[in-house]
Amino acid sequence: MAVSVAQKLTKALGARIVKSRALPGGDIADVSLLTLDNHTEVVAKRPRSDQPDTTAVEAMMLRHLTVKSTLPVPKILFQSKGILVMGFIPNKGITNPVAAAENIALHVADLHRVKPKSKQPFYGLDKETVIGPLPQINTPASNWCDFFTENRLMAMAQSCMNVSRFDTRFMARVEKLATALPNLLPATPESSLLHGDLWAGNMLVDGDKAVGFIDPAISYGHREMDLAFMALMGGLDPAFFDAYHAAYPLDAGFHEERKPLYQLWPLLVHLRLFGSGYQHQVESILEQFGC
Repeated sequence: MAVSVAQKLTKALGARIVKSRALPGGDIADVSLLTLDNHTEVVAKRPRSDQPDTTAVEAMMLRHLTVKSTLPVPKILFQSKGILVMGFIPNKGITNPVAAAENIALHVADLHRVKPKSKQPFYGLDKETVIGPLPQINTPASNWCDFFTENRLMAMAQSCMNVSRFDTRFMARVEKLATALPNLLPATPESSLLHGDLWAGNMLVDGDKAVGFIDPAISYGHREMDLAFMALMGGLDPAFFDAYHAAYPLDAGFHEERKPLYQLWPLLVHLRLFGSGYQHQVESILEQFGC
């Protein structure tokens, strides 16, 4: 007789589910808080019917962060086709914006101190990952500018083209910028473990401390990628960058030159997922660099 998912869950968790309530989730999954008969709570995540099943990849990424870093992430309790169950991390939100931003900065700086094992320049990962429901190509490279151009910028631009988010004329502007990137981005910056999707909703804060980071899109790359993402969508007090710089000094030119280039990645991801509302921001960056 086939064993049901509920039976597998009971065995894996050592307790039965007695209550379930919906939690605010992303746009690609249904998220529930499950109460067990031993009075503990866990979080179950199920991809929606029109979205790919990324639960196995997400579990792998969270385990990688657990093994390689000190970043607080949910513990994986169970994963099977179409479901991921994780430990619940209580959080009440930010009560002290400055202190919370400073605490998050220390966590992110510590994450970025995690380096790949390779003695040679290494960017990418030995596995493909996802950002939200979308494939994230991690084919390893020894040149960061090449990796970013091919596996981030142009890969997502092509994905946007494939679903008619923009036309061939717009694509030509992105291609023009791509040809200029070797003069704008470093070839072999220090490589760091990246969370990859550091927007406000993926950072769990309880008062003035970060207690969890969720929904990663990991790879090894230039740490400024995470920082550019946070500047765009992190929603944190400006104290974040002062605290990060004090903990792990930034190279000159990040804010003025490279930040907008790296922000093209999350903007193209959001354009691909959510449509034309993000096109103006992409256009503004292209115009900034004469494209």
